[in-house]
Amino acid sequence: MAWERDCGRRKSRGLERVVRGADCNAIFKGLQPIFQKQGMTETFCHNWEDHGYLATYVNKNGSFANLRIYPHGLVLVDVQNYSDSNGRKETEQLLNKVEERMKELFHGSIKRVKRLPGIVRGDAIDRYWPTADGRLVEYDIDEVVYDEESAYQNIKILHSKQFGNILILSGDVNLAESDLAYTQAIMGSGKEDYTDKEVLILGGGDGGILYEIVKLKPKMVTMVEISFY
Repeated sequence: MAWERDCGRRKSRGLERVVRGADCNAIFKGLQPIFQKQGMTETFCHNWEDHGYLATYVNKNGSFANLRIYPHGLVLVDVQNYSDSNGRKETEQLLNKVEERMKELFHGSIKRVKRLPGIVRGDAIDRYWPTADGRLVEYDIDEVVYDEESAYQNIKILHSKQFGNILILSGDVNLAESDLAYTQAIMGSGKEDYTDKEVLILGGGDGGILYEIVKLKPKMVTMVEISFY
């Protein structure tokens, strides 16, 4: 969970640090009892002169929370616990209490509050797959259909409730059954007659177009794929 306060800008750099430093301390002191009332013990606390606070709180059940307060007004609370119904309920209660306390401390000066969904680690099925530009995507995967190493790459077929079977090659999500409409659009959506014609496919390494086009009885299909290693 993250909060960002509109701290404003002041011409005096020294005054800015004093005001922000006081804000950091007020946030830390104000939130400290919330964690303690949840049965959590403060095991680590560090105060940087120019970089705010970092505190760690642990619970007897193995869960813990990191509180990070930045001088420019950003407050982060990261909670980790064992993923069962009780753990999720405790986490929600803690974050609700922290959010309520932040609103009490700073009233209307909080610019925004953002609560992110939890990331499940160590699950039997991996549901997280990064995009080419480094963003993390979570799929509703419920089954590993196929997982083998070929001479060239790792091949996975995972089933998603939303997208059907998904083909993943060496960690790169290629296509899913739900992409059929896209594949058909590339082929002309039925406007082109491929019967007894010679067809050249440039790219299409996932095989989606090839798989569909052979159903249309072409004379010959040549697929040219360039892979970079």
